[in-house]
Amino acid sequence: MSCENCKHYDENERSGSKGYCTWYKSYVYPDDKSCSRYEARSGSGGCIFTSACCSFLGLPDDCYELRTLRQYRDKYLANQRNGNELIEEYYKIAPPIVEKINKSDDKDREYGIIYSIIKKCVDLIENGKNEEALEEYKKMVLTLKEKYD
Repeated sequence: MSCENCKHYDENERSGSKGYCTWYKSYVYPDDKSCSRYEARSGSGGCIFTSACCSFLGLPDDCYELRTLRQYRDKYLANQRNGNELIEEYYKIAPPIVEKINKSDDKDREYGIIYSIIKKCVDLIENGKNEEALEEYKKMVLTLKEKYD
């Protein structure tokens, strides 16, 4: 849980290498982990692969898949042992991978595969199989990381 992933962190308002914390009304380093006011970003923040995939497919930012995975992240995963560390690692590795997919000639196929995995994860979550959903999503992220890293 670092500041750069907190909803109070404003990366657009900068002072050197620091961003602005709207809670404390001061500038903080993005990798600061000492804050007790951390709150995960909601909205389009966080579900990076899902947001990119749904956007590519023309689905709205509040589509069922995104709402389900955001709620899963915030209500389930963030409360699991090492859950916040997994979320933080995801925030670091996913954006450059999405950037590479978007530049790829194979992005139609790639987003089709990602979307099928997302649908599977949503189905698992709907059926109370949270750990299985996590394993599927982690496997997808690892595969994408190996391919695009």
